[in-house]
Amino acid sequence: CDSGKRKLVYMTKQMQEPSLMYIQGGKPPTRMLAHYYGYIHFTDESIGNYFKRYIRDMLHFRHEIFCAAGKIVKFLQDAAKADGFSIDGDGAGGYSSLHVRRGDFQYKKMKISAEEWLTNTKEIWKEQEILYIATDEKDKENFFEPFRKAGHKLYFLSDFKELAGLDDMDPNWMGMIDVVVASRGRAFAGSFRSTFSGYINRLRGYYGLSMQDSWFGQPEQKNMMHEFHNVNLDTYAKEWPDAWLGIDADVAPSQDIF
Repeated sequence: CDSGKRKLVYMTKQMQEPSLMYIQGGKPPTRMLAHYYGYIHFTDESIGNYFKRYIRDMLHFRHEIFCAAGKIVKFLQDAAKADGFSIDGDGAGGYSSLHVRRGDFQYKKMKISAEEWLTNTKEIWKEQEILYIATDEKDKENFFEPFRKAGHKLYFLSDFKELAGLDDMDPNWMGMIDVVVASRGRAFAGSFRSTFSGYINRLRGYYGLSMQDSWFGQPEQKNMMHEFHNVNLDTYAKEWPDAWLGIDADVAPSQDIF
């Protein structure tokens, strides 16, 4: 609340008595278009961390989604090892990943060409590294040609229909499988203001992967995940380390443990 634009609302005894609390979400000033940890604050960090662990451990994708994604991750890592790349000690990496939001993305400034994506991120990728791209771009073959010309082998979710049995799964799960595969890359570059990219970064945080290996494709926000800030205004535009940093202990997220 240090911006002066937010007001503290304390939980009173009367508010604690009901089993459920309904907060209108349709329009301002109560529209909660943001992450839960940007709205709820516990004065006791140990209690706050308990509920952050609860969200991490209990509110997650179905096992079938992780299993399908795991088949794709294994394929990518096996292909990477055959090309001489290694997997890290946490079972991640071998390949790197991007989320390139196109489609109906309302933030036109964030919707950039493949040439711009490559220019803005080319030093992140290793030479001839496999890249997994989560995207809603329809013309994947032509749009991402600059990455192929730069020497990268590209893979998309649609390349794994048979391997992961995607045609036999609920089509609503496809985006979630995309998220999990992208979250296991050595390095990740996402689209700023996309909650899809945001959740990929939150998963990376849950896995214990360093945010120093997460970027945005847009140049002004490129290194934003490398800096420590507590969650504040413009909450939904990205994920914040409050969600995962130090939650397995009774400590508050801080620069010291970032």
